[in-house]
Amino acid sequence: MMKLILIGFMGSGKTTVSQLLGRQLDEEVLDLDREIERQTQRTISQIFAQSGEKGFRQIEHDVLQQSMSFSGILATGGGTPLREDNLLLLRQVGVPIILLAASPDVTYQRLQQQDNRPLGNKLGINDIRQLQQDRQPFYDRCADFSVMTDHQTPAEITHQIIKYLQK
Repeated sequence: MMKLILIGFMGSGKTTVSQLLGRQLDEEVLDLDREIERQTQRTISQIFAQSGEKGFRQIEHDVLQQSMSFSGILATGGGTPLREDNLLLLRQVGVPIILLAASPDVTYQRLQQQDNRPLGNKLGINDIRQLQQDRQPFYDRCADFSVMTDHQTPAEITHQIIKYLQK
């Protein structure tokens, strides 16, 4: 059975924290974006370039649906909870959904250090602020617990999540 789901904006630390949680809880980790790339044999950037965001979101939904029986920790993509059918899929699993949040400034700094994000690399600080604001209601509807990641190491974030799970 799935143990926990991580959601959050791009650059919030979902991939890094999911790997740490997996090691500490001795659980397998499924990173939805990596699984999409594995199944399609294309990078997320290639899918966006060839199919647009709408095409990507459909592939993401299909792969999410197949992943619902996964046993372990699921790290979603930043936009996964934006589709109502995805949000319902995530909620119906009945496991804790943890939101990793970061301020627009910290998000911008993190995205500048990565070049593999089709949306993130084109965004200025104001774009990030607006996109986070637009997505926040979806994240809030989905999440059971939220961790602000700005001034915490991945290990500290992981520790906070494990403490939450032990309650």
